[in-house]
Amino acid sequence: MKSIKKSATILSLLFFSVSFSYGIELSFKFSGGLNYLNLNNINRSLQDWAGWYEKKGAADKNWSFEGEVKKFHSGLEFEGEIMLTLSSHFAVSLGSGLIYGKIADKKTEITVEKKKGTFIYVRPNKVSASPLNLAGYFILPIKGKIRSYLKGGIGWYWAKYIDWQGERELTETEFNFSSQIASAKGPAFEGGLGISVEINPYLQLFIEGIARKAKISGFQGEIKKGEKGTLFYFEEYDSNLDFWQGKVEILSEKPDGEEFRSIQEAVVDFSGFSVKIGVIIKF
Repeated sequence: MKSIKKSATILSLLFFSVSFSYGIELSFKFSGGLNYLNLNNINRSLQDWAGWYEKKGAADKNWSFEGEVKKFHSGLEFEGEIMLTLSSHFAVSLGSGLIYGKIADKKTEITVEKKKGTFIYVRPNKVSASPLNLAGYFILPIKGKIRSYLKGGIGWYWAKYIDWQGERELTETEFNFSSQIASAKGPAFEGGLGISVEINPYLQLFIEGIARKAKISGFQGEIKKGEKGTLFYFEEYDSNLDFWQGKVEILSEKPDGEEFRSIQEAVVDFSGFSVKIGVIIKF
């Protein structure tokens, strides 16, 4: 996070310097909204985690299974940008913010009845990214104070993935949780379009839709105190259930053996789209 703040500060000072030196129009743009994230590796691991218990329940007369794990796609997004309007049709911006998504306990809750008792399991997950984006705008007047614009740019994401696994007996109220936390950084590309309305010479309201490609890999985390590992995606075979279970785990070494396949560094796929509304404040 310190590197993000340092880079943003340097580039912000450069933007201010350029705007004051050449009389270019300076604006601040603030937006927030909803997004859709692909998260393919994570969704496969969540579905197969519940799927293993379901298959075990079907195969073992001493077990029964109930529950459904929802797919994890939706989240929130916030961004602030410093904009330099170079002409009536062109602008550039430097932006940063937060991309966030979480699947809560209730959406992953399953109940497993065993010979020794009834147990509740949950597996909430959270992903987040702090981007630093450089974008260009092509602005087209529509009518009066209404304008449309095309936006495209590149970015660098500082991303984090957190996976909790909780267990409790039916008669208990608190879960016993274990967790794995990993972080990585990588590039992203985005493009989209928006419509703005001028309220007065200093204020505009806008709505925009953005499509994004941002497959972040190379996640590193701590397995136990002092021991680091890489976040892998792989499928592990359970011969008793004839089931290939997709997993996302931090491991010190790459999995090896006949019971493993599709082994790769896990990808947290922030690709998707967002719809945001906000304001542009001119100076």
